[in-house]
This record gives sequence, structure tokens and C-alpha cells, in this order.
Amino acid sequence: MENEINLNQPLIGVIGGVGPYAGLDFARKIFANTIASKDQDHLNCILISCPSIIPDRTGYLLKEENEKAENPAFGMFQCALRVYVAGARYVVVACNTAHSGKIFSLFCAMADESLPDLRIINMLETCAEYVKESLSINCLGLLATKGTHKSKVYHEYFHDGKINLLEPDEQGQEMVHNAIYCEEYGIKAHSHDIKNKAREILASEINSLIDRGAQAVILGCTELPLAIEPEHFSIPVIDPAMITARKLIQLVAPEKLKHL
Repeated sequence: MENEINLNQPLIGVIGGVGPYAGLDFARKIFANTIASKDQDHLNCILISCPSIIPDRTGYLLKEENEKAENPAFGMFQCALRVYVAGARYVVVACNTAHSGKIFSLFCAMADESLPDLRIINMLETCAEYVKESLSINCLGLLATKGTHKSKVYHEYFHDGKINLLEPDEQGQEMVHNAIYCEEYGIKAHSHDIKNKAREILASEINSLIDRGAQAVILGCTELPLAIEPEHFSIPVIDPAMITARKLIQLVAPEKLKHL
């Protein structure tokens, strides 16, 4: 049929819902970085947002050893299966914390077993490659959820010691956690209308990392770019979702990737 998806151009699958606005923002970044003069010039992309089947990633990672909790990987796999059936052969999970080994390894194992021709793009690995190839720095700040900090997942990609990963202190991590999760002013509760208190907390923590020697800062939670404007800071503020969206375009249709 003439109107069927042209699978000569691969379909990109975005697993959203983690959180919902972060997934929407990731898809927007694909569109924003694509050279297109009309609708038909854009890439084929499918966003699935099923937060009801993917438990909170930070909550899972922070649970006590004797607590029972469902691994978010199972819900992520169900989402991957749905976009795969729709035709997606490239997929990304729009959540930094979901890339923790306890979650992401199981997700990838299930996908490898059942969906062997599905290529999963690792957002953290992609970000680390960008930092190493594009920035001449030796001290890198990280702003993230408590789950990401606890799992040390970003450290896995900077283990060679050439770049020191600088994190907020315990109080700072708690402040960032609240800026993301607090029902009163957190980004998750107010993604459509970011509260100034959340913006102020995050800006303060970024500036604190700069004062401690950070030469660049990673926004290691996909909610953070909703509240942060990188141009307001004196050093590069890195959005892993933006970098990964651009990598997906480069993989699928490199001639359509906008120049920065």
C-alpha cells in the first residue's frame, strides 16, 4: 500500500513515560535537529509513553535489599516490544536512571533474546563518547537523580581516570532530587509549568559544581533540560538526550542532521 511506512528509512522508537514530558522532549529534539522543509522530510519516529507499566527507576534503585519491587526493565521491554511490532529497529529509553546496570542490563538481555535485530542506543554511552571526543576537559560535573548517583552508572563510562566526575554533596543531591520529585515544585509534578524554585535549585547546584572546578556539567536526568537553559552558564551544560537524538539522526539519515 502506498501509505505504509517506508521501512527503507528505519523507524526510530522512543520509550518515554519516564517521565512523560521527558519522552515528549526527546522526540521534539529529533525533529528540531532534522533538516526538513516540509512534513515529509522528517524522520519516521514513534513515541510510546506507558508510565503505568514502568515503576519509578530511582525508587527501585534506592529500595532496601529486603524490599520487594518490580524491576522497571520489564515495563521497558513491553514498550520496546510494542514499538518493534510497529516497525522500529532503533530504540532509545528517554531516562538516564533507567540505564543503571540493575535495570538496563536486564532490559537489553530480554531484547537481545526476543528482538535480536533491534538496536538499542545507550544514551549514557553516547554522552560519554561525545564528552571524550569533543571536549578537552579533566573535570566533569554531574547533576542527576539519587538513583543515578547511587548506582554510579556514569562512572562506568569514565573509569579510565582521564576525566574526574564531580557530583553534588549529599545535601546537594537531596536538593536536586526535590527539584525533580517534589509534588509542590518538582519538575515531574509541574513539567508543563516549571516552577522557579526548581530552576533556582538546579542553577545553584550547577554553579556550585563550577566553583568546585567542573569544566562542563552533564544534565544526567531527562527532566533537567526542561528547567535548565545552558546558555546561562559559563561552561558547557550537556544534555545527553540532545546528543543521543542527534546520533539517531546520524544513524538513520546522516544527510538530514542539522549542523550546530
